[in-house]
Amino acid sequence: MSRRLRWAAAIAAAVVVAAVGGWIVFASLRSPSPDEAALAYLHAVESGDPKAVEATGAEVSATALAALDGATERIARPAVTGTHGTGENRRVEVSFRLGGEEHDATLSMSAVNGRWVVDGSWLGAVTPSTTAGTVVAIGAATLPAGDDTVLLPGTYAVAAAPAALLDGTSEVTVLPGETTAVEVDASLRPEATEAAQQHLDDHLTACTTPAPSPPPGCGIRLPWGLEFRDVSEVRYRIEQQPTVTLTTDGFTAAGGVLVATVTGTGQDGAPRTTTYRTDDWSLRGDVDFTAEGLRLTVW
Repeated sequence: MSRRLRWAAAIAAAVVVAAVGGWIVFASLRSPSPDEAALAYLHAVESGDPKAVEATGAEVSATALAALDGATERIARPAVTGTHGTGENRRVEVSFRLGGEEHDATLSMSAVNGRWVVDGSWLGAVTPSTTAGTVVAIGAATLPAGDDTVLLPGTYAVAAAPAALLDGTSEVTVLPGETTAVEVDASLRPEATEAAQQHLDDHLTACTTPAPSPPPGCGIRLPWGLEFRDVSEVRYRIEQQPTVTLTTDGFTAAGGVLVATVTGTGQDGAPRTTTYRTDDWSLRGDVDFTAEGLRLTVW
């Protein structure tokens, strides 16, 4: 073979190698197909990793991602069974296992910035209720009671909240396109009564700041109207705080000892100071449990 032919053959071989290499790079960098993107999304949900789900670009709320960590069972054995549509919108038929049963669903896919992304139509929802408070918890997520909250398919432990004050858990399975109700039978932890007592003590400390008249919502009733024409100041001394008895929606507090010294003008027009004492200072009211703790409302 002449030198010219050898050079031509070498150049041709180099071109072939470059073309093959370019195809390999192109193949490795190409965007996943709708089927592949859908399966990658399902595997991310199966893993229970919120960051992996978020990385797929799917339309999933922060609440649903936080709740995923509290799932007691996630989807398993996901598979793609068919694809429909053309252009930038596709429907991918999938199957998966959850709650001991096989389920079928459809994922709506859209082309977004050069890749296929699942929309929110595949998600399900839960409507929780609770016998105490206004919220429940799934993992790190807080859900409002009585409202629909969209979640990823899975089985979840729905707990009374706040967990530091309330006990009670119910399990619910969320399926694509379905809304499922669940009730949590909440009960008080000992810490709830302790917290209520501290709240009441703080409230009564504010109640007993020296003032010209007893403040409302403090359970203080003084008969000074029979002996005073006018009152300039009432000073209090708490000898014993009322003790709280708590339920899931209210409280009573009894057994308090309060001394009040009233200064002012007597009915005869002369300066007057009188001390009153009650050995059964009592109050009652409502209690509300929130995500942050509890709140007392004294009647």
